[in-house]
Amino acid sequence: MLKSLKSRRLILKRLVTLLLSLFFSYLIFSASRNVTSSNKLNNHASERTAVESSAFNWIEKRQHQVRSENLMNRLSAYFLPFLSRSSHKERVLLRQLGNNEIAKSDKCRYIFEVLYKIDPDWDNAQTAKFYNVDGVDNTLASLLGERLRSYDYCFLSGQLDPTAIFANSTVNPHDLQNRMFPFLKKINEESKTVMWPIITDMTTGEAVPAPEVDMESSNFNGNFWSNWNRLSKGRGFVLTIAEKDVPLFLKQLKVMEFSKNELPFQIVSTGNELSAESIAKISETAKETEQRVYLVDCSTVLDTNFANTYISFFQNKWVATLFNTFEEYILLDADVVPFVGSDYFFDSPSYRESGILLFKDRVMENEQTFQYCIEMLNEVEPSAQERRFIGSRLVFDSSLPFSSETSEEASVYYNFFKKLRLHHVDSGLVVVNKLEKLNGLLMSFMLNLDGKLQRCVYGDKEIFWLGQLYAGQDYSINPVDGSIIGPVNEEPENDDGHKSGMYYICSTQIAHSDSKNRLLWVNGGLKTCKISNSAEDDFGREPEYFKSRYGDISKLKRIYDASLNVEGLIVPDVSVHPWMQIKECSNYMYCAYATGDGHTNSELDEGRLITFTEKELRYINDISRTWNAN
Repeated sequence: MLKSLKSRRLILKRLVTLLLSLFFSYLIFSASRNVTSSNKLNNHASERTAVESSAFNWIEKRQHQVRSENLMNRLSAYFLPFLSRSSHKERVLLRQLGNNEIAKSDKCRYIFEVLYKIDPDWDNAQTAKFYNVDGVDNTLASLLGERLRSYDYCFLSGQLDPTAIFANSTVNPHDLQNRMFPFLKKINEESKTVMWPIITDMTTGEAVPAPEVDMESSNFNGNFWSNWNRLSKGRGFVLTIAEKDVPLFLKQLKVMEFSKNELPFQIVSTGNELSAESIAKISETAKETEQRVYLVDCSTVLDTNFANTYISFFQNKWVATLFNTFEEYILLDADVVPFVGSDYFFDSPSYRESGILLFKDRVMENEQTFQYCIEMLNEVEPSAQERRFIGSRLVFDSSLPFSSETSEEASVYYNFFKKLRLHHVDSGLVVVNKLEKLNGLLMSFMLNLDGKLQRCVYGDKEIFWLGQLYAGQDYSINPVDGSIIGPVNEEPENDDGHKSGMYYICSTQIAHSDSKNRLLWVNGGLKTCKISNSAEDDFGREPEYFKSRYGDISKLKRIYDASLNVEGLIVPDVSVHPWMQIKECSNYMYCAYATGDGHTNSELDEGRLITFTEKELRYINDISRTWNAN
């Protein structure tokens, strides 16, 4: 009797458990359906769908699959998980993800586990190759953007530690970092040395010791970017130079001495750019000018094979943007000459607001990128699924209408994506808060490594703002167009004997000023022609043209080697007077025009001649003479 009673109670208990399971399964199913439907309604109508191999596309399909299963399948997942394609744990996770009730750590772990499940061999290094097949190149670029934003959401902006998140996961955090950032040195959990560049004080020749870290080297390396950013301190100037740039950098140091600069310099190298002789010259000049200069050798943090294959020319600048040890810095080309102190740039309201300040290039309306480039970049935008799962948003994107007149940044976006204008930014000087903009800098580097995108832009220039854009960051662009500086000439009188009122400047320099007509910096040095042996090359290339204008090579050489004589600055209105490229200085010389009457020192965007006070001219030309002293 007692045994029979126990048996009945056991049966009753199991029946109640079964009924409760059915009830809660129904609730889960209903909630999942409602949330998914609601999210679908919230998607912007013109947002793109994630590519087939996207982790977010896979997750969304998984949600649909689980939601559409019949009751028996849901019960078997709970009671007989070995017979189900998805475990009860995953079903709960998918429900929490749909309801936005999931912990970020669980969400991030799941996203990257799915990434490996979809493609066990995925690697962002694939984007560095050009396949010349739009479907392949565009898909790889799309996945690159999605992966980098996901990594930022979880581990950079999200501040999770991948070594902790993946402690009990199928994903190895060191392998994840190796694949996400293929230019980084390959690491594993057995790494015994902290990843850190070799830094040398070039005035003393002494090595700067790596900082003490409060964790195991494998943990530091496995969460490299967060730890690297955490240890970045102070302000300074950053540049990368090749052998040919050394004479220019020595001139730059002398100008910095003249300007009483107190910030240190870091020359960031992949390891083999500078000879011992060049290093000795820089060290000597640094001592003479009392400028603090450090050499940052990144060979200890870069993957040697990848760097040798893919990092050259313009890509070296991204190594400098990432691997300097400053929190805030001014990135310089070696032939850049500042006319204001560093505080001007760091205190700029637009820089302080956004964390990165860029300056405009010459407006060249006749040089364009390609429509296939725009189509590719549209694929880098967050998909509807990515927006839903991790909330990715861009300042501008192709799905939203906007006015190009709302800001300089909007105008640049419009002119690039809608008008296909190629040149927008002069990257000779960029002001950066690395702590705030690291994810955008990483996006920029990876985009500039992309085999197809390299064919869409000139060097690194546009990648500075495109990287910030696709990382979901804001950015600032100085509203004054790139201009020209040098001796001011007036067009001849009209036939009626009246002055033409038309002024022009011809030079090789790009000048940058602010809205108050203050000269800020110049790209191209302060020599009339910065190209070595240009006089000989010009006569050899077009002897009749140059002989008729200059007589002989020696005269042209004297002109080219002279200090640039600055009398004024012209910001042209290219809708009236476009830039004119001329043959001098190996075709590097341009002329710009402005009407003096009513336009001198006038408001923005009217095309104007800017003149300087006697005191300003004296200071500017003193810097020019300092640049050209040796």
